Amino acid sequence: MTTENIFEAIKKWQNLIDSYKNGNDKDGEEILNYLNQGTHFSVSGAEIEHWKRNLTTEHKRIHAYVGIHGEQLKFFLIDSKCDKDADFNSIFIKEFSRGFAEEKMESSNDTEVNPPSITSESAINRNFRWNMFGTAWLQAQQPEDFFQLISIPFSDYEKMGITGSQTCICFFGLTDNLEKKDSDFPYHIEIITVKSLAINHMSETAENYSTPRPPFTVDSLSDYQLLKQSTGVFV
Repeated sequence: MTTENIFEAIKKWQNLIDSYKNGNDKDGEEILNYLNQGTHFSVSGAEIEHWKRNLTTEHKRIHAYVGIHGEQLKFFLIDSKCDKDADFNSIFIKEFSRGFAEEKMESSNDTEVNPPSITSESAINRNFRWNMFGTAWLQAQQPEDFFQLISIPFSDYEKMGITGSQTCICFFGLTDNLEKKDSDFPYHIEIITVKSLAINHMSETAENYSTPRPPFTVDSLSDYQLLKQSTGVFV
């Protein structure tokens, strides 16, 4: 895909959520259909090493943009430095898939629960919450809060301890939104990452400190040049 194709895909997602926010309930069904097209995407050790070379600043994050291309939901991953610098030559395009090669990686680190990791049970519960209450989540979204990307701490991937062609698995969950304690639906969407997953095995720990954007409560919109240049949002 070219950069222009990526821009168009991200813009198509924005157009869909804008239409839903303007009262087109049918587009709400389409949003959920896209978000449930697959179950996960994978990130490789080589991609993590690439980000590690780029990310020399203090706040290291991976921006996972959502887009629609060829009627398929896709994720466009770019590190926070390249995004801020509008360097779009290092975007990794991820398919939202339902199938993967089961892989169990034997590692002593699998049994260590080092904060801020969460347990595999918590990861499963949050993914189950998403699968069961996705419609409630959609209906609870405020117009200004509907996500266009999810910001993931780079440490979530560093902790996987994988290299080369080894992969980790990333999937949706719903987690507590501390800013909405009094809300009727105090949860936001997140991306959870686990080191290994098979039909009878899952890593003992998972990483989940991702945050949907917008709202831009901590950082500046200028840090998200891919969003600005794709959608024409300028402040």
